[in-house]
Amino acid sequence: CRPCFGFEMLRMLSGVRRLVAFLPALLLLGSFQRRAFSQPELPKEDVLTSADLQRAAKRLNVELRENTAGPWYQIELYSGDRQLGKTSGWAQPWGSLHLETIEVRKFTGYWVAKPANARPGESPSQPESQEAEAEEKKRYADVAKVARWFGLLLSCAIACWNRERSPFYCKEAYLLAIKDEEKQHDRLVRYYKGLGFKTIKDPETLEYQDQVIWGGQGTLMRTDEEDFMRRWTPVVRELAGPTRMSGSEKL
Repeated sequence: CRPCFGFEMLRMLSGVRRLVAFLPALLLLGSFQRRAFSQPELPKEDVLTSADLQRAAKRLNVELRENTAGPWYQIELYSGDRQLGKTSGWAQPWGSLHLETIEVRKFTGYWVAKPANARPGESPSQPESQEAEAEEKKRYADVAKVARWFGLLLSCAIACWNRERSPFYCKEAYLLAIKDEEKQHDRLVRYYKGLGFKTIKDPETLEYQDQVIWGGQGTLMRTDEEDFMRRWTPVVRELAGPTRMSGSEKL
């Protein structure tokens, strides 16, 4: 009937008015969500690039190999076919890098004592074997001389990936110096502090939910992306040497 039709029309108009009244708030919420999860503008500073990093690695006779899938990364450092170190983690959409690990091989006599081409039970008495062993020892010595730079190369590789290829640019990075053993934990904390990380929570103040997220007990540490790049850009660029390439390098 006509009165019922009129009532339905009034109810529809009332709903439209409520929608119009809430429209500014909805638009504001959408704008906030886009700002919260969109890629922020990168700082304008002249900082380290992946090209700089690759030149530095080349001068140290090592190679960085990157494997990524969306926000997840794994970067490995090699000398020939030997892995010297690795790092892995992921970028989070709220602007924080989760560094799962930064590992660097501990150099011991094992590499020298057991060349890669030696077979089980084989004695390196032949001239070819002795020559190969001597070459392996020389390569070990050359790599060991520059090993102090390996952790920095891996850390800077994360920072360059974050700026250049990550789906989310992160302004800060967190890691956990795991505490499985006291002395090892202390060494890790000193090592990460040397890279520029600062302690956020020590093992005594680390909460249960932190242990669940990080998979263990330890010292939670943080670094600011811009401060990190500002500190290490000149160091790695000095390692990389002049940017001008010779004719043979250009080919």
